Amino acid sequence: MKTLTIGDLTLGEGLPKICVPLTGESQEDLLEEARQVKKLPCQLVEWRADYMLAAQDKTAVAGEKAESLKQTLSRLRTELDMPIIFTVRTAAEGGQVQLTRNDYYQLNQEIAQSKIADFIDLQAFERPGAVNEQQVRNFIKIAHENGTRVLLSNHDFQGTPELEELLTRFFVMQELGPDLMKLAVMPKTEDDVFNLLEVAGLMRNQYGEIPFIAISMGALGAGTRICGGEFGSVITFAAGSRESAPGQLSAEALSKYLIQYYEKGKTERE
Repeated sequence: MKTLTIGDLTLGEGLPKICVPLTGESQEDLLEEARQVKKLPCQLVEWRADYMLAAQDKTAVAGEKAESLKQTLSRLRTELDMPIIFTVRTAAEGGQVQLTRNDYYQLNQEIAQSKIADFIDLQAFERPGAVNEQQVRNFIKIAHENGTRVLLSNHDFQGTPELEELLTRFFVMQELGPDLMKLAVMPKTEDDVFNLLEVAGLMRNQYGEIPFIAISMGALGAGTRICGGEFGSVITFAAGSRESAPGQLSAEALSKYLIQYYEKGKTERE
């Protein structure tokens, strides 16, 4: 599996990198979050812009929303000296905002063309089992032309599909040509967690051509945020001022657990 380098940060090398989501609903709150993040043991941030969008004027059109977000992103860029993932998570995948598919793409395309974000997280599927291949490929092409990397993602809050379906979702995302991909699912049993880790291991050892993130959410899957790197996951998410997904640990706790887990494994291997 390949590594991916952004500035001084290399994903897929050493410990999984800790990403802290920023969830401020105003520019002032967001920038204060960013100042606090600089004190945390993390290597990159995810701006969950859907929190801010949900708090904005609902009558604003997509272009107006994009312009407002670009201004905020520019401020955030000057505040932080680490990679930024720009994410608008829709309600369909556990986010805070409802958007038409066209508005969703237009907004993300304008952010890509601004060349400010290091990554844009793009939801791969319109609905379970459905992907607009041409639309996704066109977006990735535009993003790459503007020096912006694409993280294709899929979040399933209803449960954990069977192992074959988990692999299929990874295969579909990988085939579309992103730089990084993410699969996050909700477990109902311990077997669901084991299946997610087994699929991650298969991607790491046999099928993965690009870096990936594999997460089992909620309290039951919290351990995957610590051990995921052993199975190939290159980023793990930790809570800053508040969690943006079920099961996130604080950045301080997660950093401590990661060091302990991987140092113990290193000692046992030796």
